[in-house]
Formats: sequence, C-alpha cells, structure tokens
Amino acid sequence: MRELLVVADQDNGRNPAFLHALEIAKNTNAKIEFVGFVHAPGVDSSEILTQAEKRKVHHKFIDDKQAEMDTFLKTVDTDGIKLNVDVVWERSFERWVTARCEQKSFDLILKTGNRSESTMHVPSDWQLMRHCPDPVMIVGGKEWHAGGKVLAALDLGSSNEASLRLNEEILKYSFALAESTNSEIHACYSISLPSSVAKLDFIDSDAYEKKMKESIDPIISKLISEKGLNRDHLHLVTGRPAKEIVRIAQEINADIVVMGNKTRPSLRGRLLGNTAQNVLQKVSADVAIVK
Repeated sequence: MRELLVVADQDNGRNPAFLHALEIAKNTNAKIEFVGFVHAPGVDSSEILTQAEKRKVHHKFIDDKQAEMDTFLKTVDTDGIKLNVDVVWERSFERWVTARCEQKSFDLILKTGNRSESTMHVPSDWQLMRHCPDPVMIVGGKEWHAGGKVLAALDLGSSNEASLRLNEEILKYSFALAESTNSEIHACYSISLPSSVAKLDFIDSDAYEKKMKESIDPIISKLISEKGLNRDHLHLVTGRPAKEIVRIAQEINADIVVMGNKTRPSLRGRLLGNTAQNVLQKVSADVAIVK
C-alpha cells in the first residue's frame, strides 16, 4: 500500500475511514490524501447571486469544512504520516473521486458507509463502487481488533477467464490488506443451485452440490498450494452467497470482507442490486470492492 484516498465524513463525523487509513499508513508508510466535499444546492445555478457572491459562498463553505477537518486531525496522531488535506466544492463526490483515480492510481479509496439510503435509488456509495477504477472500501463503525481477519469472498463456480482473473484480484488484494493490517486471511465460497431450476422437483440438489464440490476441488488445491491459503481458513458452504458471506463474516468476526464487483448497468440491476450490495447492507465489517 502506497497511496490512499480518504473521503472525509460529513458534518463533524468521527471519520472511521480515516482512522483505518491511518492504521494502514503506519504499517506500510503509505501516503494519505484526505478530501472533504462541500456544496450548497442552488448556488451555482442562481440568477440572483452575483459571481462575487457565489465565490464568497464557496469560500465560506470550504473554509468551514477545512476548519472542521483540521479540528478532527488534532485529535489523532499523524506524526510521521505523509498527509495531504484538501476541500473540494463538488455536488457528486463519487464523480470527483472517480475522475481523480483516472488521473492518479490509488491502492485504496476509503469512505465511511452510508447504509441507510433507500434501495429504490442508487446510493452514492454504490455509485462509487460501480464506477471507480481503483479498489474501494466502505467502512462501517467498528474498530479493527488486534490479530484481525480478512475474508476473501471468492467465485469458484465458473472457470471463464473473467471469473478466474477476478478471483486472482480478490486474493491478491486480500493478502495485501491482511499484511497491511496484521491480520490473518480467510476465504469463502457458497455453492447454490441456480434459482431458475431450484424449484424443479426432478433436480437432485444434493447431487448438484456434490458435483460442484468435485469440480472446484482442483481450484481449491491450487489456492492452497500457490497462494499459501490455510485449508482450515477456507469456508465452503451451501446457500445464497450474500447470506452465507454475512454469516461467515460474523462467525469469524471478520474486520474486512473483500469482494469482486460484477456490475450490472441495467435499471433492473440497479434496483435489485447484487451480492456485493446485499452484503454491504447487512454485514458489520468493512467491505472492500475490487474489479
């Protein structure tokens, strides 16, 4: 880990995302770019305010946010940390972050999660995960504990090139996070019968699960031999992926869950979400999304 970008909390937040970035930076000597966002609806489009008045509004909001972030930073130990602090006038923070990552590559984007937004709208956090080219971690409220655990949620049900490449990224990033946070690594995969055939009485679900386990055994052996994954830390279960990932994360008390993002651009995909979104809404651990 060399470059981290942290989105500051709104309204005098506790900034757990920054605290986690700080822990990573202390272990890896990474640089932190700490960015706050401000905006006042209607100011830029106003036909009543003069340009000079608009600039004063911008400066007032920016100065207040800068003071807020400076006050927070005085409460934490940043000695020896390479830190750059900035405040940006921007309505869509996710759009700015995505553009910033296209200018400069970051090892991780960290943001405190907003997990209460309506599922009928695309949350800004989800927009960030969908469009940002760099890994994104949505941080919850819990602290990382000493000797923590990183859970890599794998997709072993397909041998196509895209799935294999995504699994490689998930594992590579999970090991990097585990090393950066002094944690041990676990991995999980859930076997589930496709919903389109699950209700058909002539399909033997037990036989299907047995064949699936046999088909992924070579992949598991490769993970163990090539990646150094402890077999005891590989959780192969049966059930809906999102539900099982949440259950395993709670069972092992994971600090971080690492998942791949298979985005679906359609309206139906935005409304129904996917495994990553469902996990994000239910798990207490931080969720890191890689592509």
